[in-house]
Amino acid sequence: MRRIIRWSVSAATACGLAAGLAPPAVAGEDPVIKAPTLLTLRLDAPTATVTFRDRSDPDVLHYITLTEKENPGYTKIVRQAPGNVPGVGRVATRSVTGIKPGVAYCATVAVEVAHPDPVLYDLEDPVSEPSNKVCAEPTDPAKPQSAPSDLSVGPITGEAKPVMGTNRTYWVQYTNRGAEVKGAVIEVWATGPLQLRRPPDSGTFSGFTCAAAGAAGFRCTGGTVKTGEKGQIPFLAAVARTGSGTIHASITGAGDANTADNGSKLDIQAISRAS
Repeated sequence: MRRIIRWSVSAATACGLAAGLAPPAVAGEDPVIKAPTLLTLRLDAPTATVTFRDRSDPDVLHYITLTEKENPGYTKIVRQAPGNVPGVGRVATRSVTGIKPGVAYCATVAVEVAHPDPVLYDLEDPVSEPSNKVCAEPTDPAKPQSAPSDLSVGPITGEAKPVMGTNRTYWVQYTNRGAEVKGAVIEVWATGPLQLRRPPDSGTFSGFTCAAAGAAGFRCTGGTVKTGEKGQIPFLAAVARTGSGTIHASITGAGDANTADNGSKLDIQAISRAS
């Protein structure tokens, strides 16, 4: 129906041009309408979580379609999830409810895009074709090691108002709610008045080996984060001056099924030493 409507409008415009009439003005640029690339599917009944790479702009809504893996023609669940993924090419995570426990599902995602001229195209916003299909087995809460890995980082803890001219220690927390991950990577960097001065001793924290990366950060590689493991890595920071700044941290690893919780930050406000 959408294609028929658009063709009719185009045909009418062409007829207007042939008659010497000016075509209606179209505000803004045409939207980018491409199906997302579905990356992962996680099943924690009654919730299904998908991660995908966004390829459309400006997206306003996502349609997640779930079918039972063993009965693809029998059961279909369609749920709406928010859009608003900024730009094109970013990885996003969305969750919907309604799946049965103990049932394997397959998923696709489509995206609805806002047209720049709501007057001319006032019937429906265009919707992309469905994405590629990804299937998954249900997660067993009693056996987290059977679930996809789920690394997360944060919170970052430490003094929010450090004094200029002092050294302060900040801790980066990390955990894994799914299968064991080998070769995990944690990156930490600071902006503003903080200068990260020293990484932790190598091999002390889940096997991570940390080394300086750039002028204000560290990269810790080679970590093995086991199922259910929680840990933290301390970093020493020098407070060079007053002002606001931020400590950022991220974690990555092979097979991570949920990238929405892979980053964290702590805002700080460095203050003057009391006289």
